[in-house]
Amino acid sequence: MGRLPSQTPEHDRVRSKLALSKAAVEEILASNNVMTSFSIPMVTLLLMTFFTFATGDEQTATVSAVKAHESGRIAYWEGRVPIYDGYPFYDITLSLGHKEYVVRYESPTGFYPSSWKVGREIQVRMRGKGRMYLINGAEEVLTGIYNTRAQDCVQPTSQSAVRGAGPQVPCD
Repeated sequence: MGRLPSQTPEHDRVRSKLALSKAAVEEILASNNVMTSFSIPMVTLLLMTFFTFATGDEQTATVSAVKAHESGRIAYWEGRVPIYDGYPFYDITLSLGHKEYVVRYESPTGFYPSSWKVGREIQVRMRGKGRMYLINGAEEVLTGIYNTRAQDCVQPTSQSAVRGAGPQVPCD
């Protein structure tokens, strides 16, 4: 009489592989318990370090002046008449320590946070050369730092000497 299908050599090999797989799975689960008990404190420590350093570079600045450019930049000229792009932006003068910075806040909708009014203190974060984040509640807004003389402006009553130089900021 022949062997039953459950007693074939192939079946025995599959059964031994399953037994090995089951043992391997149990071993992995046991090692994961050790790994989990080790990794939770490590992740907690890393997160605490991250948040300590992330909040440590905030500084308090005072808003000294706000210059609104409600019409936006000069997009192009029609004869001697400037045509504005309609995207409002604001030049904000901030006193930070013994220095003053002029940062440009761009606002496609014209929104300007009420917490950034003249005389108010706001939280800022310096990020590399020429960049500063202004903190408005939980939001951080990237701004560009410009010099206080606003050398990139042109008189809106006369065309700039360089035509087609891109959007220009009107001097007010």
